[in-house]
Parts: sequence; C-alpha cells; structure tokens
Amino acid sequence: MLIKSIIMNNFRQFKGKQKLEFSTDSDKNVTVLLGDNTFGKTTILQAFNWCLYGVADFPKDSNPDFLLNLEVANEQAGIQQKCEVSVELILEHKDTEYIVLRKQAYIDRAYGSWNALNSQLLVSYKENGITKQVREGEEKNIINAILPQSLSGYFFFDTERVSDISTRKDLSEAVRGLLGLAAVGNARKHLGARTQKTTAIGQWNGSLDSSGDERAKEAQETISRETDKIESLKSEIKNAERELESLNNQKEKIAEILRDNQSTAELQRQKQTLEGTLEKEKKELEDANKNFLRFFSANALSYLALPLVDQAREVLVNAHVDDRGIRDMTEASIRDIIKRGRCICGAQIVGPESGGMGNDAYQHIIDELNYVLPAHLGTAIMSFKELMDTEYRNMAQFYQTIEQMYKNIQKHRDTIAKIEDDIARIEESIFGKENMSSYEADMNRIKADIKRMHDKKERCNRDIGACESVIDSAQKVYDGLVSASDRNKRLIIYLAYAERICKWIDDTYVEKELEMRSRLQEKVNNIFARMYHGERRVQIDNQYHVTLFAQMNGKEVITGESEGLKRVKNFAFIAGLVDLAKEKASLGKKNEAITWDNEAYPLVMDAPFSNADETHIKNISGVLPEVANQVIMFVMEKDWQYAQSVMDVRVGKYCTLKKYSESHTEIES
Repeated sequence: MLIKSIIMNNFRQFKGKQKLEFSTDSDKNVTVLLGDNTFGKTTILQAFNWCLYGVADFPKDSNPDFLLNLEVANEQAGIQQKCEVSVELILEHKDTEYIVLRKQAYIDRAYGSWNALNSQLLVSYKENGITKQVREGEEKNIINAILPQSLSGYFFFDTERVSDISTRKDLSEAVRGLLGLAAVGNARKHLGARTQKTTAIGQWNGSLDSSGDERAKEAQETISRETDKIESLKSEIKNAERELESLNNQKEKIAEILRDNQSTAELQRQKQTLEGTLEKEKKELEDANKNFLRFFSANALSYLALPLVDQAREVLVNAHVDDRGIRDMTEASIRDIIKRGRCICGAQIVGPESGGMGNDAYQHIIDELNYVLPAHLGTAIMSFKELMDTEYRNMAQFYQTIEQMYKNIQKHRDTIAKIEDDIARIEESIFGKENMSSYEADMNRIKADIKRMHDKKERCNRDIGACESVIDSAQKVYDGLVSASDRNKRLIIYLAYAERICKWIDDTYVEKELEMRSRLQEKVNNIFARMYHGERRVQIDNQYHVTLFAQMNGKEVITGESEGLKRVKNFAFIAGLVDLAKEKASLGKKNEAITWDNEAYPLVMDAPFSNADETHIKNISGVLPEVANQVIMFVMEKDWQYAQSVMDVRVGKYCTLKKYSESHTEIES
C-alpha cells in the first residue's frame, strides 16, 4: 500500500481545496510536513481516518463534530445555504490504484446554524486505465481489506494520544489479515463443519438422504447435539483463557507493585503486629493498675501503722499482763461453772453458801475472775498480741509486694512507650505509600480465580473428549446407514475430501500463524533493541498484546513503563508489523504450501518524537525508513532538528504549514 496524495476541501482549518502529495520513491520514501502546535498537523492525520472510516477524533473543547471550515461557514451563512466538506485519498494497493472520496454536506438552517447531513463514501479504482466505481455497499469492505480499521490507529499514528498496545482489545484477526493469513482463514470458514448448515460441508451433509431410517436420524441428531455442546465448551474455554490472561496480567501488575514495595509491605505487617501487641499491653497495664489500687487500698493503712505496731508490741512485752487470763473466757462463763458445781476438769465446786469460804476449787475459779474483763485486760492484750503477730508478717511483706506490682506497671508503661515509638517510626517511613495488605489480599483472590479457571478448562476439555467419542460412534452409525444410495456415496466422498482439506488447512494455518507470531516477536525485539538502550525483552501473546519483561533477581518480571518507554514499545511493534508485512510481500508466493496474500504498508505519524529524548529520536529515525515502504511524518521544527541528520538522506518531499489564523492554515510545498 502506498499513499499518493490527499486533497482536503474545507476540512476544519484547511480552507478551500488543498492538496498534499507524498513521496512514493522506494529510496527516498519519507515525506516530512513541518508545523508547530495548533498549525493543523493532527487535523491532517484525522483527515485520513475520516476519509477511510468516517471517524475523526478531535478534542472535546474544539466542537469535534463540526468539520466545516469556520471562515467558510461565516462567509456562506444564509438560510438554506449549502457547503461541502470532502477528503479524497489516492492510494495504491496490490498494484491497483484506488480513489477514496468521502464528502459531507452542511446546510444552514438559521443564519449560521449549520446542520451536517449524512456523509457519502465513494470508492473507485483503475483497471487497464479505466476508472471503475466500487459497487454500492461494498466500499467499507474494500477499505477494510486494504487496511483493517482496528489496526488503522497504528498506521495513522497520533503519538500523543494513541493508547498503549498492551491495553488494546484482541488484535489477532486484524493482524492476521495484515500479515496475509485472512484468505486462508476465510477458506476454512467457507468449508465449515457438518453442523454449520450454510457452509459447504454443512450443505453437503444436509443433502444426505436419511429419510425412513430412524436410527440415522437419531445418529444425526446426536452428532448435531454433541457438536453444539463442543462449540459451547470451546466458547467456555476461550472465555476462561481470556479471563486467565486478564488475571495473569493483574497478577503480574500486583506482583510488581508488591516487589517494588516489598519493604513497605513488611513494615505494614510489622505495624499490624505491633498494634496488636500494643492493645494487649494496654489491657495488661489496665489490669495491673486495678490490682495495684485494690491491694494498696486494702493494705496501705496497716503498712503505714507498722511503726506504731512495733512500739505497741514493745510496750505489751514489758507490761507482763498477758500471761494469766484464758483467751475468750468471760465472767458469765465462770459464774455458770460455779452454779453447775463442777469444773470442766471434773472437780467438785463448793461455794460459801454451804458455810465457810468454799473449797479450793471454788477459790481458784473465783481467782480467775480477776483476769477476765472488765476486771483484767491481760487476756484481751494476749489475744491482741497474737493477732498482731499474724498481721505483722503480712504488713512486713506489703512493701515487697507493692514494689513488685509497681515494677510490673512500669514495665508495661515502658513496653507501650517503645511500641508507640516503633509504630510512629514505621508510620513516618510509609507515610503516603499505598496499603500493601489490600494488594496481598487481591493477589490471594486472583490466585484462587486462576486455579478456578484452570479447573474449568480441564473440565471442559474432558467434556469435549467425551463429546467427540460420542460423535465418532454416532458418525460411524450414520455413515453406515446412509451409504446405501449412489448419491449418498458421492456426498460422503465429498465430505471426506472436504474434511481432510479442513484438517490440512487447520494444521498448516496453526503452524504458519505460530511461525508468523514468533517471527513478528523476533522482529519487534530486534527493532526495540535498536531503539531503546536497556535490557528488556518484548513478548507478544496470542491476541498480539505486547508486554515488556526485564531480568530481576534471576527471574523475568513485567516492568513498569514510563510514557517514553511506551512510545518506544509502540513504535517497535508497529515497525515490526510493517517490516514483516513488507518481507512477506517481497518473498512472493513461491515454495509455499498455502498462498499467503501480503502487502507492504506505510506509516503516517503525527508528532512521532513527542516525549522522546535526542538519543531515542535518532534511533527511531534510523529504523522507521528501513522497515516501512513509506513514511509520512508531521513534526515540529524543534524535534526535526534531531532527526534530520539521520533521516534527511531518505526524505523525498518536504512541506510546511503556514498558519494565517486559528481557522485558516495552508500547505506549502
């Protein structure tokens, strides 16, 4: 594919008809359009997109849906006045010249209130010098056959606004078409399968005569049912694979975050442990304080009275009045013994009422009255001394006990202060950093989901095997029953040939597609190494998503990417695509088991060197003209000065943009 020219008519700030021609020289294959910001470089890039696909992506604050030049709109304002915007592209694809014209009429409903009518797309081509119009309704198919819209963003490349390749949707179909695999895929779809009634194999299978044979019908229904089940299971597997890819990407990103913040995660775990210990220490301190106060309240008064007790003991020891009385003996007790007339020892007591002074036993008991209260304090003193001796031992231990309890309290206080200092130090270290515990929880959840998806795939594959076994048995029954007629025999032979061809295509297609993806990855890595200074490797998955890996601690890990690195990665992928497409096209169709339909492609880029340093600009400038058959660049003077020394020898055309006003820019050759 080569782009020869573009003509814009009243398209945004390009007033009137303005033509831009591009270099198609194989050696000087670069066209450079110089212009500063707001001069209209992005507008030209969007003119390509609008002409081919009817889509123009302009900033929301610039009335993005209004394409008509503002000066023309003001000059032509008037009720029912009409103006037209158009963009025409002339390009060559597979030795055929195409003219793609998209135009859109505007009508003024109320002096400056312009309404856009539906755009009109016209595609024509030249054959033997005669221009022929593409049949109405086929225009979009022709354009997508030339360059799929899903890949257009890589070939009409807005460096400042294009999204990262690794976040794009599945590009597999578009890339396969670009690399010449689409025709083979279409042939496989045309042949189809027995259960797909609109395909060739499905139609032949439907033409088999099984009327009157219930067993054949039953076998056919079994085949159809089990085949549908297989398709459903394959769909589940594809969904599981997409989910696995998404989960693995999430896993790698979280793993990268955890690796980058490993120290933070460890500090957060330490903080959580310390916070748990702190709560425990505070509870133990609270209990220790309560025990201290309780013990002090119960025993402090006795302890404080200890000096007085010592003095009292000394006085009581010297008084010698506590050795005669009987503890707890009272006068009433003695009177009862006398009244009973017999001592507890059994001696008879004879009182004075019988004459005389009473016997000896009586006299001894009467003497005891002198040693009981209130007659004598000795007994009470003796009891007090014994009680005081017991309490003295407790009072003597009070200090040691209260001291130990206070030390325990102080120990808890010191521990709490140390833990709080440690927590404060950790909080200062991780201030402003993310909470890693949530990432660790996400990682555990993702791992569980990955296992669930793998289990689902294994289950589906087992079920597919069971279905295939049932189909094989039913097919044998069916083929044996319907082979009776000559017509059925012919159809069975057709089916056998068609299904054998399908197997051959499938095997070859898978092999070639894998080979193509491997070759693309090799090219992208080589180009990336030439553009980027560092030790990173590109990996392309089966959806043609691009991921960068780097070596870390002996393992390959997904790395973070700056905006500049993403740009280099995108350039490497695009350059690899166009280089591989050019290589396949130049090889022709010789010595190939399958004909691969290939074409080389151009690169049209707005601000290709944005956010790139001088070294990367020079590296990119050296690679792009080599890998693409045509390079069209819209670039600012300040960036071009770094690229010019490398790329100037490959430039076939120079153009500049001259800005007259915000709504009027012209192209000057």
